[in-house]
Amino acid sequence: MAPTKLDLHKNTISEIHENLMVYYELIKDKQYNHKGNFANIVTRLQLPHFTLSKDIMQDRSILREIDNGKPRNWGGREEWRDYMISKGYNSYNTKMDCVDHGNIPTELLNVLNTLPIKHPVFTINVQPPGSTIPTHVDTWRLWCEKNPELAKKYTFEDTKFFVVFLTSQEIGHSFQCENFNVKWREGDVVQIPYYARHATANSGFTNKILIQCLGIN
Repeated sequence: MAPTKLDLHKNTISEIHENLMVYYELIKDKQYNHKGNFANIVTRLQLPHFTLSKDIMQDRSILREIDNGKPRNWGGREEWRDYMISKGYNSYNTKMDCVDHGNIPTELLNVLNTLPIKHPVFTINVQPPGSTIPTHVDTWRLWCEKNPELAKKYTFEDTKFFVVFLTSQEIGHSFQCENFNVKWREGDVVQIPYYARHATANSGFTNKILIQCLGIN
């Protein structure tokens, strides 16, 4: 199938993943024609008390060079990697630690499972002071790795994307979705279209912690 024939409404997530640079072009029309805010607080969860120990965190720095002890495989996104590097981003100023779905504390996972989303993959993102996450769109890579057969069935139009904030916003904490700056409190759930560009930064003095929730509508 020629890349120019790809269709976000017809081609599966798996097929789109074979041509990710084309995906970035396809979503431009969706971004341009979007009406209303790109991020909306849809509910607030009553979060349980939980702890995150260092031993369950993984390095998911955006420009990390090593992944699980091996040189990182960029999977067709080398052009995007090189663009970020050309703008001054590196493995130090894009630092982020993550907690994988399987390591999320049970009491927290039980609350997250009340969200209206099918086949979810939850990932806790811990952004330390001084870190930035460059403007990007999510490609559902982690979701696909955990659900390879489902990725052959669903399209990006079938997806659903929530962000749950585990910490209240402090001075220096930011989350921008297209031209909209999100304001949040602990437990707020924000829904974002899959095609929306977003970026985060922590110029404060405490960790900014949220959960990325990817799944199917």
